[in-house]
Amino acid sequence: MEARNILDVQKFVLECNDMLSGKFLDLNKRLDKFLAVLTASEDIIDFLADCLEDFDEDEEFANAFSVDKKTGSVKATMPSDDKRKLALSTTIFNDIINDKLNTNQFLETYFQDRKLTPMQNFLEKIIRPYRDLICKYFEIDTSISAEDIRKQLEEEKLQKKEEEKLAEENQFPHLDELLAEIEKTCNQILSMLKFQKKRTDVLDDIEFITNSIIKACEKRDLMVINGLVIGLNYAGKKIKTIKTFVTDLNNIIYDYYEFLASAVEE
Repeated sequence: MEARNILDVQKFVLECNDMLSGKFLDLNKRLDKFLAVLTASEDIIDFLADCLEDFDEDEEFANAFSVDKKTGSVKATMPSDDKRKLALSTTIFNDIINDKLNTNQFLETYFQDRKLTPMQNFLEKIIRPYRDLICKYFEIDTSISAEDIRKQLEEEKLQKKEEEKLAEENQFPHLDELLAEIEKTCNQILSMLKFQKKRTDVLDDIEFITNSIIKACEKRDLMVINGLVIGLNYAGKKIKTIKTFVTDLNNIIYDYYEFLASAVEE
């Protein structure tokens, strides 16, 4: 599963954990957020769609929840099959937020417990197993934290940078040396401009272009560097003190592309 997709599943597990550890009174509102995070994951939706295929909600609900009219004894037993359990839980969530189920009546009737409140019992009997089954299917640790996800994203970001750098090195070998030479020459140009006694618009333009080349080097953008150097050639024509350095700049870039061309031929 792609990193972006697994992240959405992990966020849902975090939401489950937050719901299990939090205190709230309105289950309808809490389930709204719960389902919003759930539906953000296409993988979970696809998995639940498979669980819900050919699922008879009315029959399964009647099998799981009932009250004996004669004795008043309550039956509240979720299906043992994982997929049916997930399917029934999902339909219960939807029925609650769509007001098809009276939340208070449902909790008070089927989730009474000597040690837990009906809400706490609902969380333990419905939400926790739901989370655990999602974690089991997607192979995610149930105790995953926001810090774990942050570290994972940082690692993926570093890995991506390494991959990009490797691809760049393959496409543009010795790029670091080239950029260092370009920056060195640009700094020499800027130093020479300080000796110009009279400030002019042309000098301002040259300084701007030269500083832009240095910034483009920092971004490792050869295309932008090439365009800016062309501009520097035109802007710096009348400034004799920098002509040699501008020529050096052109030669550095020309020699590099000659090197690339020869490397391809080999």
